[in-house]
Amino acid sequence: MSSTRTPTEEDLGLAAGLFAVIPFFKAIALHAAQASGLGSLERAGMLLRLKAGSCRAGWLAQRAKLSPSAITEIVEGLERDGLVRRESDEEDRRAVRVALTADGRRHLQRFEHAAAAALRERLAPLTPVQRQRIQQAFSDLREVIGTTDFTTSSHAEATLRPTATGHKEAASAR
Repeated sequence: MSSTRTPTEEDLGLAAGLFAVIPFFKAIALHAAQASGLGSLERAGMLLRLKAGSCRAGWLAQRAKLSPSAITEIVEGLERDGLVRRESDEEDRRAVRVALTADGRRHLQRFEHAAAAALRERLAPLTPVQRQRIQQAFSDLREVIGTTDFTTSSHAEATLRPTATGHKEAASAR
């Protein structure tokens, strides 16, 4: 949609729907972050962004729309808690990559399970058909807007590095 075009009623309805559900999903995510022991949405978001593999701290700052110093603070806290580790970047020794630890993966899984359980509870009044429609709508949205910011193709490149054989593999394979 061009920014110069006047929004239609449908456009305005979609925007209103989005703004109405943002607080709902934020509350679900915050509940899950606290229930999983992560404590904050920023920490949970950081682990989500690392789910696909290690990446540079600068990429994390860009995706999270936080300053490098804010990312450093979050990463240091997650590192102190044993949820992430810093690695040297084989392509650029000045750069630092951040990767999930096994404990970080367990916390991330707890976060995802807590979010799913909270959603199940909050959406329990809906019929199975209604829940399927919502799931399909999310699928449609992912198709149109691409994958979430922690699994975009630019992140995939950021998580790849050459191996000794010259092939590329995930820097932090499970």
